[in-house]
Amino acid sequence: MTDVNIVFLNSLIIIALGYLLKKTRVLTEENGEVIAKIIFNLTLPAVILKITSTIVFQTNLILLPLISISYGLLMACVGLLTFRKYRGNFKGLLMMSVIGFNVANFSFPLIEGIWGNMGLQLIALVDAGNAFSIFVVCYTMGWIFSNNNDQKKIDVKHISKNLLKSTPLLSYVVALFLNFSGIMLPYFIRDLIDIISMANSPLALLLLGIFLNFRFQKNQWWMIGKALLIRYVFGLTVGILFYLFLPTAIFSNLFRIIILISLILPVGLAVIPFSVEMNYDKKLITMIANLSIVISFICIWILVLLFNG
Repeated sequence: MTDVNIVFLNSLIIIALGYLLKKTRVLTEENGEVIAKIIFNLTLPAVILKITSTIVFQTNLILLPLISISYGLLMACVGLLTFRKYRGNFKGLLMMSVIGFNVANFSFPLIEGIWGNMGLQLIALVDAGNAFSIFVVCYTMGWIFSNNNDQKKIDVKHISKNLLKSTPLLSYVVALFLNFSGIMLPYFIRDLIDIISMANSPLALLLLGIFLNFRFQKNQWWMIGKALLIRYVFGLTVGILFYLFLPTAIFSNLFRIIILISLILPVGLAVIPFSVEMNYDKKLITMIANLSIVISFICIWILVLLFNG
């Protein structure tokens, strides 16, 4: 296992480099959107295919996607209760900000650096469940309260169409099919996937830096603070309970740490294009996502040092 502090410091340097390149106008957020498309449609699917297709499944592993899906549904209920007095557009935006996580772009580089493929296999299963939370639960809640949805109804056809356009989600389907069927891809294709996947970590960290923005409107602080407080109070509480009470004879320390980490990851980057599509306040959701990146980075660094033995 690599030294934890070195992994986090290296990651921090790459994020800072992305931010510096944006501030010096070498790169712009528009360039970041192009990089995001490359990650979303090329390097991340390569990582998913590489890792998920080779996982040796055991009974206890099913808990990872189940926790991710169940937690997404739990936070949807919490959001409905907490933000019930907010008007439609703000309600939908805040709902989306507490459901789902930025698993792939944020955690994959860190976990790969610390625990290698073993950690990546576990967090990939978390992300499989998170895909449901983001593309089904989060998107549905956002769509229901959007001004675009006059009747405030769930459009199953519209949501299904978006699911079928999600390259990472389709990659999970293909990877699981390959895994369970025992089909082996030709060596040169596996080699190509491996090469492409190696670009994911630096690009993902660079993208986080490019999208960082610390310009906040004072009148929105209460909403931002409320959304973040709910995310991290619930995430830390549930994560620590899982870590402490899952039987150590069945679930390894790494398994329990991955669950703990997965519940305090930042806001999923997918909510930004969701907010554009649904005519939400893109700047507000970006503020929440940016702050969550900083908070998650610090929290995870501390938790790994405390619980990793």
